[in-house]
Amino acid sequence: MNIVSYVATPFVMALKHKSLLKGFVMREIRGRFAGSMGGFVWTFLSPLATIVAYSFVFSMVLRMSVTVEETGTDKFLIFFLTGYFPWIMFADSLSKSVFILLSESSLITKVVFPIELLPVSTVISTFIVNGTGYLIVLTYLLFKGFFNIYWFCIPILIIMQAFFALGFCFFLSALNVFFRDTSELLGIVMMLWFFSTPVIYPASMIPEGMKALILMNPMFFFIDTFRSIVLMNQIDFVSFFYMCVFAIISLAFGSWFFVKSRPAFGDVL
Repeated sequence: MNIVSYVATPFVMALKHKSLLKGFVMREIRGRFAGSMGGFVWTFLSPLATIVAYSFVFSMVLRMSVTVEETGTDKFLIFFLTGYFPWIMFADSLSKSVFILLSESSLITKVVFPIELLPVSTVISTFIVNGTGYLIVLTYLLFKGFFNIYWFCIPILIIMQAFFALGFCFFLSALNVFFRDTSELLGIVMMLWFFSTPVIYPASMIPEGMKALILMNPMFFFIDTFRSIVLMNQIDFVSFFYMCVFAIISLAFGSWFFVKSRPAFGDVL
């Protein structure tokens, strides 16, 4: 079985069992708001509350600022949110996926079904839920006159980031079956990863001596490309190229690790 087969397996299973995948995705989304009176309304209210909270903090309390020449806007809140929601789509996928196999252990050990669908459904559901917040931000920017032709590339960027996240989700969900401290380590790694990614600060603030290290951070290219398109009316094809490379590497390794580990799940779970 070559690497292409490992990468293709999740997609083949997703297409072959698309009704089952849809059921898993809907269950994941409903599970987030289970027992609440608002139901799916919270899909919009939750990110809207996040936007309002950060608006208060960055506009009224910290009063942070950026320049149009540097970031495409002089509003720090806009600068922050255009990087925050792409980040949270990625980070939330990882934090949810690390437990997905353990939480479904009774189903995995008793029912025969393509287990690959579990991490896939987690990524899709988290991107839908957190993508709603990003859609709210884009809608606001649309009325503020930020729209440009490159916005049509945003769905491609989201798909590439989903592939990048999916590779990690395959790896982490499988690793946590054998090494139960994975979730604790992930929390530390994601905290460090967040602050080493230019989400709450412009890349120009990074000291010259550390820029080489930042360029080794895959999420730098994702966040930079999202912001370039949305705020700067341009697309950095170098960053886009690195995005694609990192997405392919992540998906290939994660799929390989998951498929190779799958036969042992039943014994460990």
